[in-house]
Amino acid sequence: MNTIEELKKAKETLINTVDAALVRLIQSLGGEETADLPTEYTYHFTTDTNLFIGKKPVAVLFGEERVEVKTWRKVFEVILAKCNADPQYHDNLMYLRDKVAGRDRILLSHSSDGMKFPLRIDEDMYAEAHYGTATLLYILRDRILAPARFDYSNISIVIKAG
Repeated sequence: MNTIEELKKAKETLINTVDAALVRLIQSLGGEETADLPTEYTYHFTTDTNLFIGKKPVAVLFGEERVEVKTWRKVFEVILAKCNADPQYHDNLMYLRDKVAGRDRILLSHSSDGMKFPLRIDEDMYAEAHYGTATLLYILRDRILAPARFDYSNISIVIKAG
């Protein structure tokens, strides 16, 4: 995805977020019912990962396909599994094993040794998932998927409103 497309999606996300917050504020100040407010918000995967801190994930969207999730680790797992399911990207991920490291631990490895919260992605492939929301999503997007050349432009994350 190019920079202009990313900026347009970020603009759309921000406008939707501000609009929903203002509608809720106006309705609550006016004593109106807020039942018609959305129960979920959708953000593109390229959104600043700090936006997701303190939020509850509901689903991951791969285009029109919706995969229900309940935790950020499950978001991490579902997206990485989607990448791994494609043979080309599987090979790229296998190549990246033991080459993607954080300050203290390997982030993608052939074994779970030394990991605090390993997620088994495939045979001989484990990912470290012992991080907070923003860091976990940053690691996934920028440290694993981008080097694997996985196109995540059609991925969005659905979070619970409020």
